[in-house]
Amino acid sequence: MPRGAVAEPFEDCFKVNESSGCWEWQKYLTGCGYGKRGHAGKVYLAHRFSWLKYKGPIPSGLHVLHRCDNPCCVNPDHLFLGTHQDNMKDKVSKNRQQHLVGSLNGRAKLTVEQVLAIRADKRLLREVAKDFGIGVSRVHEIRVRKTWKHL
Repeated sequence: MPRGAVAEPFEDCFKVNESSGCWEWQKYLTGCGYGKRGHAGKVYLAHRFSWLKYKGPIPSGLHVLHRCDNPCCVNPDHLFLGTHQDNMKDKVSKNRQQHLVGSLNGRAKLTVEQVLAIRADKRLLREVAKDFGIGVSRVHEIRVRKTWKHL
C-alpha cells in the first residue's frame, strides 16, 4: 500500500462463510494461508489484528489461535489466546503435525540422489554448491547432516 494511503475498512476485507461461520480473509495471504493486514504503518497477521480490534490487547508471549483450524479466518469468536506450547498441542490434537522431509517437502530443491552425491563429493564446498545450484552453507549443512538427517 502506498505511503499515506488509507486502508480499506476491516469488514470489507473478509467474506462470511455461512456454513462454518468463518470470516475468511480475502486480501493478501501468506504461504501458510494466514491473512495480512497493514494498519498505521505496521503489518499484522489478520487474525491477530481481528483480536486487537474486537477483543483487546494480546498479552506478551501469547499467540492468537484458531478454534476452527482455518488460518484465513478472522472471526474473533473462532479465536483464542494461548502459549506456544498450547499452539503445538492444538496442532497435534488436530493432526497437523505432519513433517514432510526430504524430497517429499514441496520446497525441496534437491533429490535424494543429489544429496547422497553431495555427501560423497570430496571437492570444495563452493565447487559442489556451484554444480548443484545451491549455497555453500547448504552444502555444509547436508554434509554435517544438519539437513536431510533422515538419509
